[in-house]
Amino acid sequence: MTKPAFRVYFNDNKQWVNIYVANSPVWFRRKNQCHAYYIAAEVRKQRQGLFGHIYLSELNHSPMAQELVAHEVQHLIFDWVLTRKGMNINEKNEERIATMTGEISRRLWRKYERWAKPRSRKPAPRKNRRTPRKTRKAI
Repeated sequence: MTKPAFRVYFNDNKQWVNIYVANSPVWFRRKNQCHAYYIAAEVRKQRQGLFGHIYLSELNHSPMAQELVAHEVQHLIFDWVLTRKGMNINEKNEERIATMTGEISRRLWRKYERWAKPRSRKPAPRKNRRTPRKTRKAI
């Protein structure tokens, strides 16, 4: 999983998280010993740019898909709050944080649905078949 499946933007589209979806859920679980995880970006600015990475083992085939996404988005939100200087979760900003959590989840699912949708491809044009030569009828 070197290239992200898609990105989800947040914080007025100033920051984003890369989302990776494993091609082989069984291999992912065996290697990582979990279904999903969140990692902060190595280098990040406080209010712009790449913020982190969410790795998911499966979404379509798992009855736990919504819980996995919600769990990892919550890790992202906690990390975001902790990196903001002087920001704590309190009554003044709790609604903003809850709204942001919902918005990130909604955007993630919409991007995933677009990404997972099979690409509609036009069938390849059939080659023009050569018409057989006319032959004389046998008498």
